[in-house]
Parts: sequence; structure tokens; C-alpha cells
Amino acid sequence: MRELSADAMSIFAKYGASVLFITFTANPKCPEIIENLRPSEQTTDRPDLLARVFNLKLKSLMDDLTVHGAFRKSIAHVCTIEFQKHGLPHADILILLLADDKFSPSECIDKFLRAEIPSSTENPRLHEIVTKCLMHRPCGIDNLGAPCMEAGQCKKMFPKEFQTETTMNVSGYLLYRRRPSGDTAFVGGREMDNRFVVPYNPYLLLKYNTHIKVEVCTSLECGEIYL
Repeated sequence: MRELSADAMSIFAKYGASVLFITFTANPKCPEIIENLRPSEQTTDRPDLLARVFNLKLKSLMDDLTVHGAFRKSIAHVCTIEFQKHGLPHADILILLLADDKFSPSECIDKFLRAEIPSSTENPRLHEIVTKCLMHRPCGIDNLGAPCMEAGQCKKMFPKEFQTETTMNVSGYLLYRRRPSGDTAFVGGREMDNRFVVPYNPYLLLKYNTHIKVEVCTSLECGEIYL
């Protein structure tokens, strides 16, 4: 782990701060897993199958990011795989882009990233994936025992503020466009709006049908504030 950390710091020293921070988490209910379970088996009974499908999809995702230019031209990347306490593997990925391909105007960022619930009539499949995989769970006064709660507040800073346009804050993270209008979704028995959506890329969600958080960050001081 120390060697990987040193390698990452060397990459950042040469190319600058990371541009994209992506978290890719396994989906235990994806068709590739469900269709290959034996009768009476549950996903938790087949960690080998879960890990195999996750690894195949991660390889495909890395090709999209570093070879096929899903977010323009990549010049360097760092990827590490972890297993969460409930057993689901997830990968943390940092992508560095060419200087000319870095995100700057909010109009350009909004073409790649969104933090709003898609329309259930115009794009029902994307709406389903976002509401199942990319919504922050109820916390605060609605769920004081939520894992994200710390000293009586959500450490991931949800719910976010409504934003009519995407802007940059002082820590290097973006304040994504979250308009007060649009669809809502019921999560954990509570109706939630755009303030609870984790940033995502529509293309990657539709292709991989799992939790894929995508953040634009331009400072080494940026910390992980989403889950």
C-alpha cells in the first residue's frame, strides 16, 4: 500500500492534481450474477461470482476511461480496489486529463456530469438506476443512526443546496447544478429530490447499471465527501 501511495504521489507531482475521482461499486443484483446463481442460492453465497463479474466490468470501465476517452484524453490514472464491510468490492479511480481537455466552463461539465434525478417519462431506465444506486440514504433528523452521521450532522454534507448552475467552491470541488424542479424519488420511506443525488455520468450508468460516482476535482486538498 505504501508503494502504491508513493507511486500516486509521484504521478500527481509530475502531472498535477487529479481531475476526475470515480468510485465504482459492485452491483449484487446485476443480471450477470442473478442469472448464474444455482437454485436456492443468494448473491452472498457466491462471492467468487460477485468478484469475477466486478473484475470484468472494472476492466471494461478502465478501458472506457483510459483508452476510449469517455471523458476525453487521459494521460495518467490510479486505481485501487477495496472490500467494504458488507462484502461488496469497490474501486477508487483517479483520472488525469490533458491540459486542453480539463473541465472548466459549467456548460461543458453539465454535458458529462449530472446531479439531478432523470425524468421517469423521458428516460425511465436511467431514472431507475439513479434512484436505486445514486441517491444518498435518509440521514439527519430522519435517521440519526445513519452511517454518514457524525456529531449530529451528515459528514457527506447532504442534503446539498439547490443550484441553478454548476460552480466551483474554494476547496476545489464543484457545486453541481441541482434545480428545485423535476422528479422526486422515495428512498428509505422518504421522498427525496435533487439535493440527495450523487454526481454521475449517464453513459456509464446506462452501460454498467451500478453505483458509479463521478467527481471533478482540481485540488490535492479535495477529500472524499460522497458515498
